Amino acid sequence: MLQDTRSREGSGGRILARLFRWGLPLAFVIFGIVMLVLSGGRLSNVQDNPTGGNVFTTATFTNRDSMLSAIGVGAIVVALMIVLLSWMLRLNADEAGDRAKEEEAREHFRRTGQWPE
Repeated sequence: MLQDTRSREGSGGRILARLFRWGLPLAFVIFGIVMLVLSGGRLSNVQDNPTGGNVFTTATFTNRDSMLSAIGVGAIVVALMIVLLSWMLRLNADEAGDRAKEEEAREHFRRTGQWPE
């Protein structure tokens, strides 16, 4: 009975991990694509310091399409960052398991003088 409860909790954890690992980045990519489609993929009328004066006293002007494009690209970049961070964390977890197996093998070698198969 106790094992059934643990397996269900583990299953829920795996579902949550997959949702975070793939669902969240997918939502960001979809949002980014929608923003790019709404903007028409244009970056126009972007002017940084159009008067050539002091950067801190002049306003930066952008139009709506440019802002939507920037938000869309930013959302896609965030999605890639989430996927890469998730991948690195999985690699770290896999390495921790390998280190534990290696330590068990070393302990067996210390006791018996033979490396386990």
